[in-house]
Amino acid sequence: MDAGSLSAWAAGCAGFGIAIAFYGATLLPGVGYWDTGEMQTVPYVLGIAHPTGFPLFVLGGWAFAHAVPFGEPAWRLSLFSALASAGAAGCLAVFVADVVAAPLAGVGAAAVFALGDVAWTRGVRAEAHDLALLCVAVALVAAARASRSGSACALAVAALAAGLGLATHPVVALALPGIALVAWRALRTVPVRALVVSGALGAGALVLYAYVPLRSAYVEAHRLDPARALGVTGGAFWDDDAPSTAASFARYVAGTAFHPDRSAADAFAPAGLGRESALALVTVYHEYGYLVLALALTGFTYLAIVWPVAAAGLASIALLDVAFAANFGAESDVARYALGGLWSVAACAGIGAVWLARAIAGDRPGVAAPLGFALLVAGLWPSAPAAAADVARETARADARPLLADVRAYTEPGSLVIASWTFATPLAYRAYVAHALDRTLLCGWPLAYAPRFAAWRRTYGHVYVVVSPRYDVAPFARRVYGNARYTIAETRS
Repeated sequence: MDAGSLSAWAAGCAGFGIAIAFYGATLLPGVGYWDTGEMQTVPYVLGIAHPTGFPLFVLGGWAFAHAVPFGEPAWRLSLFSALASAGAAGCLAVFVADVVAAPLAGVGAAAVFALGDVAWTRGVRAEAHDLALLCVAVALVAAARASRSGSACALAVAALAAGLGLATHPVVALALPGIALVAWRALRTVPVRALVVSGALGAGALVLYAYVPLRSAYVEAHRLDPARALGVTGGAFWDDDAPSTAASFARYVAGTAFHPDRSAADAFAPAGLGRESALALVTVYHEYGYLVLALALTGFTYLAIVWPVAAAGLASIALLDVAFAANFGAESDVARYALGGLWSVAACAGIGAVWLARAIAGDRPGVAAPLGFALLVAGLWPSAPAAAADVARETARADARPLLADVRAYTEPGSLVIASWTFATPLAYRAYVAHALDRTLLCGWPLAYAPRFAAWRRTYGHVYVVVSPRYDVAPFARRVYGNARYTIAETRS
């Protein structure tokens, strides 16, 4: 490492430190609803998550949650994601420092990204997208260094990080063209052997997906899935979709139930382009505000002049992320699919702040660095305070401990509880991680199991459902408790 490299890594450590300080202070305190609860449960018990499996998050989360000796498992897995998201912020600082030799601006850009609404709210809860973003960020830093130095080792790191990203979440595929463009100089100049090694490392990381069918087969062979006692195969959390055979694994890993092919096709239709424009304007402006967006445009212009292929790479990540997110109809939280694009925008803002500061400072280099940093810090207002308020609201809203208390209060011990996905995940944590539910749990829409209610009542005495208040339980159950968030009802004969 030369002095420039050391200063870039120092900037990365500072960017990471800023992010983890804020994330740690606002971390989700316990188990959450929806996918958050799943990502706090499945890794701890080495289960099978919903498609496409997220094997690196599951395996890494299992190791982290069992290695950390403090805090409850739900908190540890939220911390695991927070560290990944903060790591992505640190990588952003390194990227900016590398490109424009301005470590202080890298720290400012990392703060701009980390304290944005989408990054911050997703960085304080268990979230596979955070680890996927870290892999993309590492790949971009390594790709940029490979292009600037011709290092085959850096190119191999970029390929491995990209492969690990794909083993975390398939959304990383949208970043692959951008990573390749940033690495373009290296791809053209390194020896063929280095290209083969890099490709093998990237592809080899996908072997992690073997966890899914192997673990599913083990769960089935040892009857670990509690849903099997109810005559249900492929139950959530332990063996979601039962992907143990070649055919079922192919459907599972492709996520065909969520129709990603339809989303990709819609992205090029006129209506899809309209949705993309609307999402980009709302998300990026809400995340950063006018000053940061102006700096980002300035930085993109600078990159387009001095390193056009890298500018195209960052732009492609942002555009592809937004195009897919805006048209992914199966997703209720589309903003998290834009994390890679928001990272790219923050990187351009850091570069733009340096270019503008140097133009203003002229022959006073000691002025340019703090001026660029000051511009980025100024860009944090008012978006960062608004994000902090949103984080507080979202953290309170995501805290599922009231549900756990209400289920305990309004249902009988030993009964069967059928809960829709949003509410089943924290109950699964209570049942399989904390071992404190004292009820049998089944995840699904209640009416799908209506023909079995009578038999289950004979076995369990009582059968309850936990659903959204919008779900009409009157035809088959009597309401025993409800609030604005959920309804608890007992099925009738």
